[in-house]
Amino acid sequence: MKRKKTELYLGIIVIVAFTVGITVYSGTLWGRWGTFQGLDEARETLKSLPMTIGNWEAESEGELDSVSVAMLRIQDSYIFRTYKHRETQAFVRMTLMVGPTGKITVHTPKVCFGGKDYEMESDNTRVEFAVLSGDNDISDTFWRIIFAGRSLDVSSRIAFYWAVSPGDTWSAVENPRITFQRYRYVYKIQVEAFAGAGDDGDNVKKFLTECLPVIHEHMIPYGR
Repeated sequence: MKRKKTELYLGIIVIVAFTVGITVYSGTLWGRWGTFQGLDEARETLKSLPMTIGNWEAESEGELDSVSVAMLRIQDSYIFRTYKHRETQAFVRMTLMVGPTGKITVHTPKVCFGGKDYEMESDNTRVEFAVLSGDNDISDTFWRIIFAGRSLDVSSRIAFYWAVSPGDTWSAVENPRITFQRYRYVYKIQVEAFAGAGDDGDNVKKFLTECLPVIHEHMIPYGR
């Protein structure tokens, strides 16, 4: 009987320890324990991104809906702007954020966009950008995904480019939550624009090609 009680107590201890471990890990990943060290500096540096970058000028700066902000835990940690090319008059919309890894990495255009008005026209496709940032040659990789309106109007096509970064290079990975789980916070960028027939997001590509070097200057590598 005594042996059975000992085994029972040991079993309870193991279960409690496992539960506590999972809770601590989950809380760390999802940012439940408050602000992470370095996040305040990353937030302020990000928000100082210029309103004018090369030929692109911010036409407007808005706010994400309060539900999304609370869910992602990105209060005061994001930029939501529409940029316009001063010569071609092309528009792109950029969302750039930094926050808890677990929250940010699970929300992708595939998950968050669409519904009754739009459907996926193409799945994720990797697009690479060679970037010169300061003295460094950087190879950024983005996912591209195209959504199309459910009507026959081809002008309703929307091209999304998005990626995740721990503060150095932008990466298009299959499972960002797993890939970046050792980082307490990460950056995520999403740039979108209307695309005509046969257009895979040319204006977004032009925007990223010109603006990525400046965006990199306003990111702080995790743990620096």
